[in-house]
Amino acid sequence: MTTTTLDAAAVGSERSWSKLLAPLGGLGIVAGLSPAGDDAGETPREVVAHAAMHEGWSAATAIFGLLSLALGGLFVAGLHSRLQGSLTATGSALILIGGIAFTLCFALALTIWTAPLLDMPDETARALAAAEAYLTFDDIGWFLLGGAGVGAALMAVPASLAALRSRSVPAWLGWLGVVLGVGSLATVAFFGMFAWMAWIAVASIALLVDRR
Repeated sequence: MTTTTLDAAAVGSERSWSKLLAPLGGLGIVAGLSPAGDDAGETPREVVAHAAMHEGWSAATAIFGLLSLALGGLFVAGLHSRLQGSLTATGSALILIGGIAFTLCFALALTIWTAPLLDMPDETARALAAAEAYLTFDDIGWFLLGGAGVGAALMAVPASLAALRSRSVPAWLGWLGVVLGVGSLATVAFFGMFAWMAWIAVASIALLVDRR
């Protein structure tokens, strides 16, 4: 076996591993989101009680929010790379813009919802004041989550159409991807979140199964 053959085998192995990063990133986001957390509450006292009872859960969610930047980046970069030959210039730009917007808005929403709960004061009066402030900017997290849904739609629709054009997935699956992408726009009403979770899961499995 020549040195050239060994180098070619090493490059092929490296490429094979690199193609695993995108589906693993996407599945990591969906798996991290699957366990549903409790709402922090509607009153300052409920927020303080929630912070005390779920400190470990809040810390885990905050860490996942940071990790989601890497997971989302891997998924978006891998998806864009794999579809590059089937994308128009506009579709390519939309996938990148939508993917970056999704990743940033999603991570920021999780951070807003969890970081303040990890630094709740011990004194009751100060804790209630902090909880009151938390309830004030809690809605910002929901709008950021809605922004993540818009980003997911900008990414999912052109990616699904590109997969249809390249015939890399069955037609029904490609059109289902388009429907889920459009449904992601309803994330501001929360239920659209399940649309982009489903799309990322299906896209990740498709990338994992077909690594050509």
